[in-house]
Amino acid sequence: MDQQSSTALFNQAGASRFELIPAKGIVERATAALPSHATLTITCSPTNGIDATIDKSIALAPHFAQVIPHIAARMIRSEKHLNTVLDRLAENDVHEIFIVGGDQEKPLGPYQHGLELLQSLATHENGLHRIGIPAYPEGHPHIDTATLNQDFAAKAPLAHYTVTQMCFDPEQVLAWLRKQRASGLQLPCYLGLPGPVKLDKLLRIAPRIGVTDSLRFLRKNLKLSRKLMRGYDPSALVNAYTPYLNESDYGIAGFHIYTFNELDTLEKAGGE
Repeated sequence: MDQQSSTALFNQAGASRFELIPAKGIVERATAALPSHATLTITCSPTNGIDATIDKSIALAPHFAQVIPHIAARMIRSEKHLNTVLDRLAENDVHEIFIVGGDQEKPLGPYQHGLELLQSLATHENGLHRIGIPAYPEGHPHIDTATLNQDFAAKAPLAHYTVTQMCFDPEQVLAWLRKQRASGLQLPCYLGLPGPVKLDKLLRIAPRIGVTDSLRFLRKNLKLSRKLMRGYDPSALVNAYTPYLNESDYGIAGFHIYTFNELDTLEKAGGE
């Protein structure tokens, strides 16, 4: 990452979020690599389990301005389990969560989808100040477009902001955002982009999270594809989005950086 683009990325750190996977050693690595004023989000998956997300979020919270755990609806085992999770977070001054449906094949409890969990949270006191929801400008690998749009429209009134899935084509994201604004969406939107990451990891993960259109975009963009041989550099995306960051019509809140736990690469990029 060149000096100008790395400065652009890290000057946005106050309005950016760094997504981490709750793997072993991530607390120490994040504390060493990321600025204390950063906002972190911690993913939730069947592999690591929801307890790992909560444990790592609580451990990271004292070191950063804000830590936001992902809560996968399909991994909540019961209402009691939900209350236990929220109580633990509140006791440790974590008052914001990001709700996803989750990759758990069979729900462990009463919630089939993120919308059902959002609706449940709206009916009782839970100590939460803010709730975020995902958005999919390229669609979802397992949900048809009509259902996805209907679901997003139902979730939006129950949330405080949205975050777009990782996408390499800024025009597609901006077009999606213009369409959503025209349809009445008022939620602030964080734009999802990958941080500096090794090419093999990026190409391995991307198809699983439904960014196949972006991969096709990369293959067509030979100049960018050549750069990818040395590892992905998000500076082109940062520069493409920068003119729109202060445009009220777009309502862009900042960047959401998918780190894939490549914190050493991120640290080097920021330190140039």
